[in-house]
Amino acid sequence: DFITQADEKEKGYDVEAALDGGVPVFFQFKRSYVLTTKRAKEIRDGHFAEPPLFRMNLRKKFDYCQHSALRDLETKGNHVLYVTSQIAESVELTDAFLGRTVIDSATALFSPNDITLPNVTEQHHVTFEADADHGYVFSREAKRFERSLRTVSQLVEQRLAGDRMDAQANRQKLQKFAKDLLRVRPSARPIIERFEDPVEQASVMALLVLDAQMTVFNPAVA
Repeated sequence: DFITQADEKEKGYDVEAALDGGVPVFFQFKRSYVLTTKRAKEIRDGHFAEPPLFRMNLRKKFDYCQHSALRDLETKGNHVLYVTSQIAESVELTDAFLGRTVIDSATALFSPNDITLPNVTEQHHVTFEADADHGYVFSREAKRFERSLRTVSQLVEQRLAGDRMDAQANRQKLQKFAKDLLRVRPSARPIIERFEDPVEQASVMALLVLDAQMTVFNPAVA
C-alpha cells in the first residue's frame, strides 16, 4: 500500500518508514484447486498416495510469459514468490483465522525458479501436498521439483534478513525495476507518469506487467 503524501497525513504513516531497513518482495497470488478424490491423475499415476492435494495452474497466455518474467525477475536478485492456498476445507480456514495461523498453516509459497517448464506449448500445472518439501509440474509427464522455500519463516530468516537496505538504496533499486518493466511495456508510460515516487511507479508496474503485488518486508519486525 504505497500511499501518496496526501494520504500520509490522514493515515499516519509513510513509505519512507517502510523502505528504511526493508526488503521489496513481489507476490503473484494464485488460486489452488483442492483435489479430494483418489481418481485424480496425480494419485492414479502413483505420484501421491491420497488426497487432499492442491493444484496451482500456471498462466499459458503468450507462451507462459508471466512465469518467464517472474523467473527473470528472481534471477536478477529480487525476491519473487507464487502464493497459493494449502487448506482443504472452509472449517480449517476458519480455525486458522481464529488461531492466527493463516500465514503459517494455510499458505503455500513457491519460488518461480524452482518451477521449470518442459515446454511452452502444453498446459502445465503444479500439484503439491500441504507443507511438502517438493511438488510436481504436470503436463504429459510429471516432473518432480524440490521446493527451496515453503514458509514465511523461511522467507524471512533465509532470504530477507541479509538483504536489508536503507531507504535510498531501496528507492534506487525500485526505480531501476520500474524502468526495466517500462521497456517491456512501453504502452504503460501514460499511466506510470501519473506517479512521481519511484516506489509507487514500481508498485504500479509490477501490477500492470507481472500481475504481482509488491510489498516491503522489514525482517527485524517480521
